[in-house]
Amino acid sequence: MKKSIIFILSITFWFAMMLCNINKGYGQGIKTNDTIPSRKDTATSATKTCAECHGVLLDKKIKHPSKTDKGCAECHNNGDKEHPKTAITLVSGITELCFSCHDKQKKLIASSPFVHKVVNDKKACVNCHNPHSSDEKGLLTAKRKDLCLSCHNKAIVVSPAKTLPDMDKLYKTSKTLHPPFKTCSKTCHNPHASKDYRLLDLAFPVNNYLSVNVDSFGLCWECHEMDLVQAEKTTITNFRNGDRNLHYVHIHGEKGRSCTVCHSPHATNNPHLIRDKVGFGSWEFKMNYSANDAGGSCAPACHQERKYTR
Repeated sequence: MKKSIIFILSITFWFAMMLCNINKGYGQGIKTNDTIPSRKDTATSATKTCAECHGVLLDKKIKHPSKTDKGCAECHNNGDKEHPKTAITLVSGITELCFSCHDKQKKLIASSPFVHKVVNDKKACVNCHNPHSSDEKGLLTAKRKDLCLSCHNKAIVVSPAKTLPDMDKLYKTSKTLHPPFKTCSKTCHNPHASKDYRLLDLAFPVNNYLSVNVDSFGLCWECHEMDLVQAEKTTITNFRNGDRNLHYVHIHGEKGRSCTVCHSPHATNNPHLIRDKVGFGSWEFKMNYSANDAGGSCAPACHQERKYTR
């Protein structure tokens, strides 16, 4: 009799534990669902099916939108739900696939004489963009500054005559940074392609000496006042002797000077982004620039020491 009671109690206890495990989702080999719960995505049933296993790809704040109701199948040959990993392929090459929707970028890159090198390498667009989701605008894989400096962290030889400096080192070691360079904003460079030299967004002279007009420096007027070029007398700049505009003095006339003769467009250790040296052909001369509360002075090889007071 006792054995029967013990047996019944054991069965009852075992059955109760099984129910508890089922409800809680515990217990070896016992599941409450056959699939992982879906996550928020760009909303098609096809995408939700993929997200049951690949939901981590859509974890970020900004998700790549689906243009049609195909969802993931717009870009991937998915195969069956139980497909092996090797069955997930793209419907075409990365560049061709991206351009099938991003027509504006396709036209820009096809028509521009200057194209960012990474656009045409093996990884193409996914060098910089996450094709699924990101916390950054434009689906960038990192903050713009960190992304740019992750490649520009060494000197890059573009041609036998041109080498791009180590921008990461310049960023970390310079005392004065040009505000757009602090964030590597899109104000100056187009990250894809451009009709202008060095992927610049607007016109800026290639040569150091030129006949200057406002159209020569279209890029600068995104932030600065055109009177730097146009006004012989002004108080909009601190580089003046009284109200005599010393920018105008330096760049006016048939042989005006580009801004970058005296200023670095990115960063320096001097006030006002003044370079350490000024170039003249293959020669370089020290700027010998100093600043004070009322003005400053400089003494490069092109003239004796000159002082200015506001």
